[in-house]
Amino acid sequence: MKYMTFNSSCSYAGLANMLEKKGIDVEDYEIALAMKLPFMIDKNEDGYIAGPMLQQKKWFDVYLNAHGYEITEEWVDRSDVFNCLQGKDTAMLGIRMDNGRLHYHAVVFKGMEDGKAAFMNNKHEGGSDPDEFKFTANELEERVRDKTVVATITPTEVRMVDFTALLEQSLKNLDNLQRDMDDFCAVQHSNQEILEKEFGLFRPLLLDGPSMMKLIGQDAVLEDMKSLQKVFVQVALKDKRDDVVLSDCFDMELLQSVCYRWKMLIRQELERIV
Repeated sequence: MKYMTFNSSCSYAGLANMLEKKGIDVEDYEIALAMKLPFMIDKNEDGYIAGPMLQQKKWFDVYLNAHGYEITEEWVDRSDVFNCLQGKDTAMLGIRMDNGRLHYHAVVFKGMEDGKAAFMNNKHEGGSDPDEFKFTANELEERVRDKTVVATITPTEVRMVDFTALLEQSLKNLDNLQRDMDDFCAVQHSNQEILEKEFGLFRPLLLDGPSMMKLIGQDAVLEDMKSLQKVFVQVALKDKRDDVVLSDCFDMELLQSVCYRWKMLIRQELERIV
């Protein structure tokens, strides 16, 4: 079994566990480094995403295509997920966890056991969470989204990704992320408005950024990101302050410095491949 080795890496550990079924022995952090995950920032309709939140086919295929595989995604109605899994040797999907927040966790289908769907729990090694879950059809239906992506690995021709284009776009996205954070922090907001931006604006820099900096040994940037993270947690999640101007709480010069150094790391990575 492959374990999670960095924060929120359940889908990458899941990818490693599915690849193990195909005879490829790789860890989640090795996948992340091979696809240059610490240098990638994307944007979608919900905001900015980075690090382990880059979970779509587009990103998994960056790694898989070089090994002759690709992700195949099926959008399945929740009532059909149990039947969809029957006959598959492995698959990955998200199930709802009972942790007090709306949170979905990537698990890997192992097969049917005693009329139940058995799943490998992608978790940190030595953690207290169970190694596997087993659900009846009704139990599984209660755990998945109305429309659930069931992801499998299928063979394809070997293709190499254009890292230059991805890194250049990441630089643009990080520029825009920095600008949007500056603009948001300069204006007074309610706690609800801040929480609405937690994932699409603040998470890439304050939560996923530190785990990516740890992967590439950038300890100084990591510690500065964590310092900013502590401020956000205190203001938005613990104190739940209303009518707050975040630029009065954050060290904005430190935020600018963190963004600058992250961009420098991306530029250095670009120079290595050009």
